[in-house]
Amino acid sequence: MGAWFLVGCSSRNEGSSAATTTPEAKKSEEDSSTSKPETNTTSAETSAPAQGSGKALVAVFSWSGNTLSVANRVVEDLQGQAELFRIEPATPYTTDYNEMLQITQDEQSAQTLPEIASNVSNWDEYTTIYLGFPTWWGHLPQIVKSFLAGHDCSGKVVYPFNTHAGSGFASCLSDLADTCPNADVREGLSLVGESVTSSTEQIDAWVSNNA
Repeated sequence: MGAWFLVGCSSRNEGSSAATTTPEAKKSEEDSSTSKPETNTTSAETSAPAQGSGKALVAVFSWSGNTLSVANRVVEDLQGQAELFRIEPATPYTTDYNEMLQITQDEQSAQTLPEIASNVSNWDEYTTIYLGFPTWWGHLPQIVKSFLAGHDCSGKVVYPFNTHAGSGFASCLSDLADTCPNADVREGLSLVGESVTSSTEQIDAWVSNNA
């Protein structure tokens, strides 16, 4: 199960894991759809404009660094039109991969919402949110749910992107819909954590189609 959990974080870099069961940091950071998480989506509506008249924010949680690498590329592609915000826990997660697997599984089982280190002070100014995360044990990481619980996405356009080890978004998009029922969630981008460095063209195309 550890492998799936962090599939998105697999390259033990800085991102998130995938289909086995481990978090994002060491394996493929973002995909733990089967059993594990990541280190710091393909929904659907395309009728309205990709971005609103306000500002854009790239909010990302990455444990191993894979998802963060994607977020940095998105910010770069938006050419000064978006700001980066790191979603981080008030109490930093362990850097030990195996311990992280257990912690994230326990959080998910208990539906614990970890306290986040800081909030976006000017949240209301943003109309478009690019939300990045790893797939952990097949779901949205609980720390990301904590972020969304404190930041109302009603009326905002949300573009999800994630890293995984083979499970893709798994149940992340349905989790996002349940957490943000009044957000306009658009088509997302899902990448295998270990392939992030060779996926720049795919990232660029996704941003270009949505910006």
